[in-house]
Amino acid sequence: MNSQVMYHNVPTPPGNVSLAAAAPDGGLLYAGIRCINYISAPPANGEQPQVVTMSTRINILALDVSPMWGVGNGGPAKPFAIVGDDLSVQVWDCALGEAVIGHKAHQHQHEARDVRVVHHTTNSVLMSYLANGNILSMDASDLVIYCVASNTYCRRSTFISPRSHQLTMVRCSPYNDNLFAVGTAMGNVLVCDLRKMNIVYKFHGHKAPICALAWRQVPAAEDEQTNNLASRAEEWRTRNGGQEEKPKAKPPPLTKSKAAESDDPFDIYNFDHLEYEFGAPIDERRRKSSEDCGGEFVGLEKPAGAAVLDFVEACESVKADLLASRQEDKTQQVEVTLNDCEPTKPTGPLSDASTISNKNDASDSTEGSLEVIQYSSSSDDAVIVDGEAAKPKREVLHHIYHQAEVHASGTPHTKSEPPRNLQVVPAISAETISSTSVNSAHLETLLVSIDGDEVMMIWNTNTGAHAGKNYSKSKTAGKLNNVYWLNNHVIVSLSRHQLFFWSVEFERKMLRYKISKDKSHSCHLQDIVSFACDSSKEMIWLCRNNRQIGMMNPQTGRMADFYGTVAFGVRAMAECPDDMNKIALGCSDRRVAFFDISKLTTSSLPIDSVYVSSNVYCLAWSPNCLELAFGTFDGTVGILDVERMKVKTHLRTSHKKEVYSLVWQDHFIYFIVNRVLGFFDLRKSKIEPTIVNCIARPSYLSIRDSFLFVGTDDGLLQIHERDSGMEKSWTPFIRQSALFARYVTDIAWCPLESNKFAVSGNDKSVYVMEFQPTERNWKTLHTFTASAEKASITSLKWSHTQKHLLLTFHIEGKVCLWNCNAPEKPPLTITYHCPMWCGMFLPTNENIIMCSGKALSVELIDIKDALEGNEKSICPKVDALLNVKWASKSLTQPYAPVLTAAEKKRQRRDQRKAAAKLEVDVANKDQKKIQESGTAVIDNPTNDKCLKETPVEEMLEALRLDKDQNNRNAKECPKCKELEAKQSPDSFIHSRTCLYLTQKELNKSALEKLAIVLDEDAAEIDKSVLMSKLFSTKVMAKELIATELTNLKHSNTKDIAPLCLALSTFKLREELEQHIVNKTLTERHVSLAPSVSFTLWQDCCRAYAKQMEEKGFIMHAATYLFSQGMQSEAINLFLANEYYKEALVHARICLPATDPLIKTIINNWLEHLEGTGNFAAAALICVLDNEMLRGHTYLRKFRNCTPEIADLMDKIEQTGQLGGVIDNCSPN
Repeated sequence: MNSQVMYHNVPTPPGNVSLAAAAPDGGLLYAGIRCINYISAPPANGEQPQVVTMSTRINILALDVSPMWGVGNGGPAKPFAIVGDDLSVQVWDCALGEAVIGHKAHQHQHEARDVRVVHHTTNSVLMSYLANGNILSMDASDLVIYCVASNTYCRRSTFISPRSHQLTMVRCSPYNDNLFAVGTAMGNVLVCDLRKMNIVYKFHGHKAPICALAWRQVPAAEDEQTNNLASRAEEWRTRNGGQEEKPKAKPPPLTKSKAAESDDPFDIYNFDHLEYEFGAPIDERRRKSSEDCGGEFVGLEKPAGAAVLDFVEACESVKADLLASRQEDKTQQVEVTLNDCEPTKPTGPLSDASTISNKNDASDSTEGSLEVIQYSSSSDDAVIVDGEAAKPKREVLHHIYHQAEVHASGTPHTKSEPPRNLQVVPAISAETISSTSVNSAHLETLLVSIDGDEVMMIWNTNTGAHAGKNYSKSKTAGKLNNVYWLNNHVIVSLSRHQLFFWSVEFERKMLRYKISKDKSHSCHLQDIVSFACDSSKEMIWLCRNNRQIGMMNPQTGRMADFYGTVAFGVRAMAECPDDMNKIALGCSDRRVAFFDISKLTTSSLPIDSVYVSSNVYCLAWSPNCLELAFGTFDGTVGILDVERMKVKTHLRTSHKKEVYSLVWQDHFIYFIVNRVLGFFDLRKSKIEPTIVNCIARPSYLSIRDSFLFVGTDDGLLQIHERDSGMEKSWTPFIRQSALFARYVTDIAWCPLESNKFAVSGNDKSVYVMEFQPTERNWKTLHTFTASAEKASITSLKWSHTQKHLLLTFHIEGKVCLWNCNAPEKPPLTITYHCPMWCGMFLPTNENIIMCSGKALSVELIDIKDALEGNEKSICPKVDALLNVKWASKSLTQPYAPVLTAAEKKRQRRDQRKAAAKLEVDVANKDQKKIQESGTAVIDNPTNDKCLKETPVEEMLEALRLDKDQNNRNAKECPKCKELEAKQSPDSFIHSRTCLYLTQKELNKSALEKLAIVLDEDAAEIDKSVLMSKLFSTKVMAKELIATELTNLKHSNTKDIAPLCLALSTFKLREELEQHIVNKTLTERHVSLAPSVSFTLWQDCCRAYAKQMEEKGFIMHAATYLFSQGMQSEAINLFLANEYYKEALVHARICLPATDPLIKTIINNWLEHLEGTGNFAAAALICVLDNEMLRGHTYLRKFRNCTPEIADLMDKIEQTGQLGGVIDNCSPN
């Protein structure tokens, strides 16, 4: 795709299956009808956003965007993947606009031959991108992992039972390369591991099929407590940092103690003592209370200044007294080893009770600070260390104390200071708390699912827990439900074509997320088809039911940008005469769209559309420009009120075929449908179509003042004039020119020169002419010829500012810009990969061409640089599926089992033995033949010749025609032998004709016979042209039959053709009548019927003819009708089944020469030959029927006019004296 010449693209509307995804760069990628559309995020500098439409030729079942979008790494710059309805997985590059690689691993052998046999749905193949950029696709039986980098895939049988789970949705985790989630039709959500090939979690709760899944990583709920601790520590540090504190005594060293019992009521290491014991600041309340008491110590007895209070020893004495009074057994102590004392890193968030040195005391402390541990906030008796299982709190604390003592390396417990060789661990300050809590924050991976009943659930994929649910009050089940995460606290869901915002908040009491309606975000639209969220910018892309695509700000609920859409295959464009910026578009999806160029900005593409009854083929504005007439595919003409955007009325024409051309003049709307011209008079209360019978086979019309220009289906251009004083009547043509071999497609008038117009047809030529009203004539100014051999021009358009520029749109996929000032100069060609229907110069800037085609919506191409650089061609787009590199792995596996090395060796040995034995046998046979021949010569050399001669009787027997020869050619087709062996002797051989020689003349030597007829040598014609006997007397027709019968007898034909021509056929009452009722008559029954009665035989013949007609044996049916004297019925039967030669020969014999049925047969025969492209045979028949002009017309329909054909055309003109009727329209 060449984005430099692409000025603007019009996206297509969303398809029947709502598939949309937000690209990592903020753009939108969504699927239309057999196409993909990409709209980039609005640029910040006000530049025009990029719009790309990519034709896929097939419907799309799945769509996903790669996480490697924009990364590159030698692969596609902007990759995404689709699944087509042929079950192929294709990787596209949005930067190139074409498919790059793909695989067909899901195509089964019987489906790969013809994709139209099975109708696939969106659940046939599910696809999603893995976190590493590979693609996971699944069907009911297989699971395929596609490596994008190496273009290979691995197919395995799925581990999810298809009987238990019918999959409806798959979403791979963007945070783990191996995890993916699937939704089922029973409402289950399965989280699976791709590496282990098993189901990790199976979630229940939904009662309807899963419609959508969405992953999100959020901070764990416990981290909020850690953040609160960090904020409180920072608050305390800032509050006390400026105050001068008195130097405090160093805390006493830790002394070794025994492990406390599990039911110890005197646990001195509770939360209150931990604050003081480990040097943490005491609460403000306690500090004030101690200062009010007048001292730093509050208690019963103050210890001596030099003495060190051993809290462990004091507690042990109290504990011993209690244990002695209770006389209970001591609990088993916990054994601590050196392995338990190895330092560990903190993995979880800090608890509120952790003892941490303050910033000022950290430098003075000589003891190592303790490990930060995490414990459950719901219980005071359990602690979790480093993610291990929960342990008793006292055991963990004893572990910490023992670890600190071991690091002291044998120091006595009574010393107040630790030795210098103590291993010091740096203390953790309050600043370290916040940084550690952020870096080591624990993330939870949540999965949200929504079902068809609008019930939404949240699952924790780390623990397999049910994390939240909302309950829907709606009773309507929808298939368009979808869900996305807007951020960590907001979920967006689509239900009933509306967006709903949900806030997600963690409840500590229930240990679940509460889902409630969010009031900070809103959206009031009620016609949303699909949507996609851009989480980085928190913006939402919407695809609306009114065929508009837009970006919405969820905080304000307003549309920031919106783009109108147009479907592929715009057949007609018509600008409003009063306002050239308003362009009407006739769409192929039963729509009439209006494109306002004046409102085109970088953030909006204003296109409004109206639904009509059928596909639109042509358009015509009313004289006051307030209404628009449109012709449809089903033969109706509608009138649209432009201001109210509503269809005003529908007018039914005389045929239910497409309307080719439409013109609105005054109170009349002229139309052409099915080669018939008619008009509607809008002044009547009951509007009925009026047919103009004086104009034959029209294909296009144009009205200029009181003149009617008509292009016919035969390539003729005619001019008619309105009768004086009669608005509804037109005279026969007053001038006619033969321009093209086939139908005229367009007549376009130059807006700057009133009498200048151009004519195009289903040919490679374009004629630019000047109309002379006074002389009622025209002359040719220029003739442009396309370079393609089989070119066909669909429409024309003149420039509104430069009278010498003309646009042509070609069926072979080209748009050509011709210059009338330099007619010999080749045109500027814009090449596409699909047929182009129509287009025009952009009214605001004629350096931009707006065009449309079969696989294009509407594209605006900038040709300014091409004109300045004198370029000859522009290729804005290429075939998107032209350069696909499919995965190299074979799709079919061999049915035979794989042989081992020993089996292969044995197989090769057997083959060598068989080959050697064959060589020995052949040598022995040759030696034996040599010996036998030598012996025979020696024994009887004179009788050798007599022994080798064949008897005469055998030779005569072999020449018998009624005996089947057993000796066949060795090269005879075995299939023919098989069919001949299977064929029963009584079976019919279906034949399309009984006049084989005549058929041969038409198909192989029609031009030669035509030349003989035109030479007008009667004797040579009767001798060489059998077809001439069809157009002569009864005697000549009988001679033709005699010739054909002789040929059939010599060729030993076994079908019904001889019997049909000779009319020889013959038929017990109950049995025969029963067979008549059951329709099981055979020729044997008919042959026995005369022995009963003549009337019964007639009934049997008629019944058998009807029976053969129903089976398709038309020749047999007509033969029996002829035997009953029903010549007209037999001829009509031939005619109805396209047996024209047989119908004509019997009509010549059985009917009068002036019978109109003969002419009907000839006309139907000619139409059939024209439809099959046999113009030479049609011309021969016309000349034999003395219709020279019609024969000349058929010869002009040849695309490649050879000298032979030109010579025959000249002879027809001379013979028929057509010089005054036919005008070759040579340039003057």
